[in-house]
Order: sequence, then C-alpha cells, then structure tokens
Amino acid sequence: MELTNEQRRCLGLLEIEPYWKRVDMGEGNILYFNEDVIRKWIINREGHYEESTYWVKASRDRTLLLPKTGRGKEKKFTFANLQKMGGEGAYFSFRGYLTIGNVTNQRTLYSSRMAGLPPMSEKELEDFLKRWVEETDDAQMAKVKEFAGGARRHCRYEEGDFFRFALDRTHYGYGRILLDVTKRRRLGVKDWKILMGKPLIVKIYHIVTTDPDVLPAILENYTACPACYIMDNRFYYGDYEIVGNLPLREEQEEYPVMYGQSIDAKEPDKIMLQIGPVYRELPLEGNPVVPGISRNNGIGIDPDVDKALLEACIAAGSNEPYWERDAGRASSDIRNPKKREILRAVLRQFGVEEQYAQWLNNLLINNQQDLIAEKLKCNQQ
Repeated sequence: MELTNEQRRCLGLLEIEPYWKRVDMGEGNILYFNEDVIRKWIINREGHYEESTYWVKASRDRTLLLPKTGRGKEKKFTFANLQKMGGEGAYFSFRGYLTIGNVTNQRTLYSSRMAGLPPMSEKELEDFLKRWVEETDDAQMAKVKEFAGGARRHCRYEEGDFFRFALDRTHYGYGRILLDVTKRRRLGVKDWKILMGKPLIVKIYHIVTTDPDVLPAILENYTACPACYIMDNRFYYGDYEIVGNLPLREEQEEYPVMYGQSIDAKEPDKIMLQIGPVYRELPLEGNPVVPGISRNNGIGIDPDVDKALLEACIAAGSNEPYWERDAGRASSDIRNPKKREILRAVLRQFGVEEQYAQWLNNLLINNQQDLIAEKLKCNQQ
C-alpha cells in the first residue's frame, strides 16, 4: 500500500506533487525528490508503513546529503544520516498500531493505542483509512489543518491543573497534575532521583466524553485511575490542554509508590521509599529489601491508560480492570490490591504504617454503589 493524496490531505500530511520523482531505494525505502531535494521518505515493508516529510538537498549523484546551513558539513547519503538531519511537519507511522504526529510542533493528532484499539492488520488499516476519510467533515478537517500547520508552543502548567486530552477523533479524557517533581527539586525538596525526563505525577479520571468543556468542579468528584508518573512533554508542547486549576489537598491523594535499594554506585547501601512528595531512606544494614517488588520507576510521555481501559473501569465502577490487565506497571505496582500486604510491610519497615492507615483503606476497590452515588452527586451539581 501507499497513501493517496486524498488520504494525506485528511491526515494532515504533505501531498505529493505530480512533478516530484519517485525513487525506489530498495529494502522498502522510497524517496520523493523535487529536483535534488528530498521531500518524502516512505518506509513500506510488510506490516510496517511510515511516511515523513523532509527538506534535505542531495548531491546530483545522490552520494551525499548537503548541509542545511553554511556551517554544516556534507554527509554520506545513508538513511541513518537522513534521519539525523530531521524531518518536518506531520508524519504517519504504522506497525500494528497507528500514530499521526507532528515533528515540528510535537503534537499528536491520533494514536490507536490511546484509542484502545488492538493491533491492526494491513487490511484493517485500509478499512480504517477509508472510514477516516469518510468521517473527515469540515469540522474534522479544521482540526487536521490546525494540527498540521500549528507552530511549536511552550506552555506553562502548575500543580492542581486539570487537563483535557484526545482519546480518539471525537472523545476526550480528563486528568489532573498532582505533583511537579522538577519544580520541587528546584526548591530543594529531596527525592529519589531515579526517573527520566522532567517527571510529573498525574491522575486520569473515569470519564470518556465528547464534551470538551467539562468543568474542574465537576471533574474533581470523579473517581480516578491510580496516579502515575509521566514526563512533561505533552503539557509543555500543549498536546494536553489545561482547562482550569483548583487547590490540591495532598493528604487525600493516592500517589505512586517507588521502593527499593539505591542504584547509586556511590551510595548503594540505602533503601529508598518515595510516595508522591514524601521521601524516606534507611540504611541497608539491618533492613533487608522486602522481596517481590520492582522499583516501579517506569516513566513515559503518556499516562498508562487508554480509552478502552477507561470505559472498562467506568463499566466496572472501580479500578479493578486497571489492576487486572496484563501490563507491567499494574503487576509491579504495590498499590495493587493483590499486593496490599507487601505494601503494608514496606510502610511498616519505614515506620509510617499508621500514618498511611487511611490511605491503605482507600486502596480497596471502590464498589458500584460508590460510583452511582458519585455520579448522582456530579449530576446534581
């Protein structure tokens, strides 16, 4: 397969001009040239299709890639070097899962993972693209154009912010920023420096809606999935939009737990415990690491939920589907109700079991009656 210009237009990709030259470079690599300038790189192999836009000039014999600026140097014409020189604008990536993103503004128009779809075959991808084009009305096309042409933004965010993010083309999820680790580090707050990037702690509410304007006062009454660490990319570049802020009550939040032996080569003889803003350490001597626990320090740029999982949690009236899924974070997280006694042992080791007694009780799975009462309360507001 190869995308058509109609599909590209509906996906926000640069269309191919009739005067560009298509060159098959072998091994599934196809380049489109506008004279000596590479404008498209398509990778087209079985089960793998990617399409990216470039503006890189090649030598006439196509043995060299020429620098973009006067201070640059010529490079050998290889795909590794082409990739290093960087694409621009919107791209399309398919390897079972589909992503439509934008290199320039660092935003994502659509992710089949976030939509909760299983991996697709090539035939299923063809059907998906057919529906995508059919469903691209004027309103959707306006969104596509804004995504494709939008400039890169650097956005601000704060603890207590509520945010909206796209689950698919028409549905939104909502969440809240509970803690900005980087900001607290700058203020001198000690923590276990084991996470990559600029970490935030966020929680995602049990809501899937077509309404882009749900108010924070309504959102804070919803049950949420267990809070998790993510990098700040989605907020910094405006992919996740801030919709309001309310004061946080930290004592009511159920933060992720990181626990284990120090990985610092200079100080390996310590055990660490991090629960949101709370950091504790103990000497390893006389305090053996509680067995059966990973450090739980995984972090990515997206929260560990998707549309299908949120819908399952809403239907169950609890976070049981979150904990029962086959996912590394869920199985390694000692907040999992199945690991409640392990968590209790960790808290006891640090002498904070009594401090977190209510929190332990809150980790029990909420039942359907609780959810019904909560929804009635939200509707009344």
